[in-house]
Amino acid sequence: MAKIRIWDWPVRMLHWLMALLFTGLIVTGKGDGDNMDLHFYMGYALSAVIIARIIYGVIGSEFARFSQFIYSPVTILSHVKALVTGKGKEYLGHNPVGGVMVITLLLALTLQWGSGLFISDEIFLFGPFYGAISDGSTEFLGSIHHSLPDILIILVALHVLAVLYHEIRFKERLIAAMIHGKKVAHNPASVEPVKTPRIGVIVSLTCALGWLTWLWSIPV
Repeated sequence: MAKIRIWDWPVRMLHWLMALLFTGLIVTGKGDGDNMDLHFYMGYALSAVIIARIIYGVIGSEFARFSQFIYSPVTILSHVKALVTGKGKEYLGHNPVGGVMVITLLLALTLQWGSGLFISDEIFLFGPFYGAISDGSTEFLGSIHHSLPDILIILVALHVLAVLYHEIRFKERLIAAMIHGKKVAHNPASVEPVKTPRIGVIVSLTCALGWLTWLWSIPV
């Protein structure tokens, strides 16, 4: 039994950036409106982080790839039952339930920032694509943008509770692993420390920074 690096630095960096930006967006979005310009720019930053994570999920390191943690419904349900009984199978990367949460959060967050690009605060600030679609479509996306945060808060709470459940029930140090990248492998001889693909980092960060630079060049 030994600790093996599973999460490389791009995964950890993007994870914590998403957490920080989401927190800031909830605070500014549900506030009195005085920081709405900051809310717009933080939303742009979150969109870039998610774009980077999605690209890295395709061409990134082994355990960062979506193909590594997308499982069949049967496997997911089986793992849910195993978690309840305390006999869950060991997964070095995301387990089947964790994989579902990752995909769900990325999709929900993308819907959140994507809808924000087409709406305004109805006073001074406008998304870069405001006016590009019909008034009815803008109103529909606005309703999504204003109601989805409550669902996202619930999803994030479930994610945190699941992490704490693993920490307490299975003694699996997931929080620490997302800081230093290492997890305990009971059969370390069969596992190689994750390698960070240079091309994956370059492509994902270049695309994300290019998108962010364009967004930030547009007055809100």
